[in-house]
Amino acid sequence: MPKQHASTITGYTVFYSEVEADKSVKQRSHDVPLSLDMLSMDVVIGDLKPNTPHRVSVGSYGWAGKGRPSMPRDITTLSQDKCMPPEPPYQPQVVVVSDSEVALSWKPGVSEGSSPIQYYTLEFIRPDLDSNWTVIKEQIQMESMVLKGLIPNTKYQFAVRAANSYGSSFSSSPSDIIRTFSSEELGSGSYGHRYITGTIVGDDDGFDIDDSDYDIYIEELKPLPAIKGGNRKFLVETKVAPGSSTRLLSRLITTTSDPIASPATTMRPIPTTTASTTTAKATRRNGMASAVRLFDLSCDETICSADSFCVNDYDRGGSRCHCNLGKGGETCTEDIIIQYPQLYGYSYITFEPLKNSYQTFQITLEFRAEAEDGLLLYCGENEHGRGDFMSLAIIRRNIQFRFNCGTGVAIIMSESKIKLGNWHSVTVFRDGLNGWLRLDNDTPVTGKSQGQYSKITFRTPFYLGGAPSTYWLIRAAGTNRGFQGCVQSLIVNGKIVDMRPWPLGKALSGADVGECSSGICDEASCINSGTCTASQADSYVCLCPLGFKGRHCEEAFILAIPQFNESLRSFATTSWPLEPQNYLSFMEFEMTFHPDSENGVLLYSYDTDSKDFLSINMVGSYVEFRFDCGSGTAIIRSEEPVVLGQWHELRVSRTAKNGILQVDKQKPVEGMAEGAFTQIKCNTDIFIGGVPNYDNLKKNSGILKPFSGSIQKIILNDRTIDVKQDFTSGVNVENAVHPCVNSPCANGGNCMPKKDSYECDCPLGFDGQHCQKAVTEAIEIPQFIGRSYLTYDNPDILKRDGQSGKVTVDDYGARTGKSPGMMRQLNINGDLYVGGMKEIALHTNRQYMRGLVGCISHFTLSTDYHISLVEDATDGKNINTCGTK
Repeated sequence: MPKQHASTITGYTVFYSEVEADKSVKQRSHDVPLSLDMLSMDVVIGDLKPNTPHRVSVGSYGWAGKGRPSMPRDITTLSQDKCMPPEPPYQPQVVVVSDSEVALSWKPGVSEGSSPIQYYTLEFIRPDLDSNWTVIKEQIQMESMVLKGLIPNTKYQFAVRAANSYGSSFSSSPSDIIRTFSSEELGSGSYGHRYITGTIVGDDDGFDIDDSDYDIYIEELKPLPAIKGGNRKFLVETKVAPGSSTRLLSRLITTTSDPIASPATTMRPIPTTTASTTTAKATRRNGMASAVRLFDLSCDETICSADSFCVNDYDRGGSRCHCNLGKGGETCTEDIIIQYPQLYGYSYITFEPLKNSYQTFQITLEFRAEAEDGLLLYCGENEHGRGDFMSLAIIRRNIQFRFNCGTGVAIIMSESKIKLGNWHSVTVFRDGLNGWLRLDNDTPVTGKSQGQYSKITFRTPFYLGGAPSTYWLIRAAGTNRGFQGCVQSLIVNGKIVDMRPWPLGKALSGADVGECSSGICDEASCINSGTCTASQADSYVCLCPLGFKGRHCEEAFILAIPQFNESLRSFATTSWPLEPQNYLSFMEFEMTFHPDSENGVLLYSYDTDSKDFLSINMVGSYVEFRFDCGSGTAIIRSEEPVVLGQWHELRVSRTAKNGILQVDKQKPVEGMAEGAFTQIKCNTDIFIGGVPNYDNLKKNSGILKPFSGSIQKIILNDRTIDVKQDFTSGVNVENAVHPCVNSPCANGGNCMPKKDSYECDCPLGFDGQHCQKAVTEAIEIPQFIGRSYLTYDNPDILKRDGQSGKVTVDDYGARTGKSPGMMRQLNINGDLYVGGMKEIALHTNRQYMRGLVGCISHFTLSTDYHISLVEDATDGKNINTCGTK
């Protein structure tokens, strides 16, 4: 603002100009006369060039004249792109949670330099029922959500739009078509009411469901980002367009990403009042404390900070603010990477309800408890343990497994007690009315539920470590305490459950969850560029670069036969020998491998910009070859499983979208990729034995885990990949137990592995099984064994007589030939090989697969240039005197 003048100011002048080379050009001005009805000094200057620096100053004027302008200020107008709506988000990923719920996740599109995204909107269609998309007009502040109230056994497809201050984007690519579960898939002993969050309590049993109101509304169940005046709860009601579903829809935000800026919206805030608070702290191993805020008032009158939510505390009275999954610290602002969950007695994690488990299920949990009581697992027909349910709990250091099919509870208790602070593994199994529990290696304890119903309805989320309504579960589960301790692994029906937050893992939401391995690497000393990472909840592993091994990467070694280990997260990488265009339509791999486990990735490469990939995997002891040209995946599986602990050979080839897999002497298996595309482009390295990041895999790659075992031969399109020279990087790759590791070949001989055995390729002048004998006598007539050769680089030897050539064999007469065309010179930049050569199949385009087996006595060029085969040779391999072998 300009300085005040003694005379009365009657107006202002805005001076503005473009700036070129730090000089003002095209200066213009705009007068702003003062008037009594002016409420502010704001003025909009239009018709400016986008993405152009401008210089602005303001001067006043009055009856005495014009005042001195203010100090100029430089400012750049926004680019045209920044004034445009954002790019569409990426295709949303959808997971079916129950018969009426799906979880969605998406990522914003790339809009470099554009205005920030303020919110998203969601739309859906039922392909079998609708012809138009239904738009849910609620402004979504996160990038993941759980959508409730869908129709059971119905196909849905979803799309997302992004919006900023300049408008809304086009729709994202539609999600894959999904189908909600049917009630029969969820199963039931009594097939009672459908579970809905936020049900109305009835007079009879306290858990009747009021679903009479089918007007669609969206209920915000997680607090919005912090806004001025604190964080409140909002209820937003909206009507869905005609022709769309009229069932109840409610949204549960369960994001792991930061909230985005929210524009002003019209909402009904629920009144709040100030409440007295108490802060309790739970100390973690690394010393960081997680604040648990306790309030005297109920959640209706409590304000929680951003990234937290309120739950009524019926045990102590009042309410409690919980940090969302993936958040922690005093104000829930610290990011927590969760892999091995730590729970504090008031924590829990939610997963989708148990699927295909209404008749039978088996669950294994590995945990370390810090308290004598606590709920480990719960899933049921409702949140309060009425009707069907299953639970697993620690009660006075015994493990109790309970389940109810609707007509009576089975209670199965371990015979031994757990030890606090020790790791334990518990497995529970149920089939109909019967079940058993096994703690560690104890004998299983069996039990049976009452009544005639044999199926269980699972409608609530599958809870780990507690539940929002743990207080009400004491009658059903036997405890109303949450679990205190760490969880290392969870396996449901034979599948390992990834406990990381969705979409990386399967955890949909949670409260006050820490990380057991936090701080485990603080005192680790990985040397030689090794990096530390948690391998279990209470242990770490050093990721040693290629050429180093040991607990802390302290031991250097030379790689000979690579050994991969799943527990060490091993992998190696090698570059494609040629440019990607050389492999677009054809590629062939040969491998010799020794598997130690049933599952693991042998080889993988992909394209970062498309769906293209190829992978070779061990899956349940079978070998799988998968590839995708961009329009559909081919999956080719060996006819028979391979035997673990033995050497095997495989060959895979791909021509366009056709593939062939052969393992050992099994019958070759053929397959074809879907769609019209026929080429594969991979712009990443070739990953062998594992990959660096298992979260960044192509959807249909089939890769489950690292390979455990050894690999001694890899050939790509007849070109050998040398593990000593061609591996460009790797992690925790060690040497296998094999004779070649001990370098048995003397005098510069090269050890060639042949499964459990080996052969030595001896340099010229040495012989014997281990190249241990020096050849002292002159070799008049050299002998070749199929992998031998002699090389010559003398310019006189490499001459040739024009275009003509002639070959004569014994007395069968001469055969002549002439190269066509006008060219008369043969330009070669390599040596002359006799009797064989390196990688003969590659360099002869498979005209020859091996070298000569036999002897050569004379070698004459141009009828009179006699060559002394061994003396004139510059190099050779596996040469001995004819007749000695």
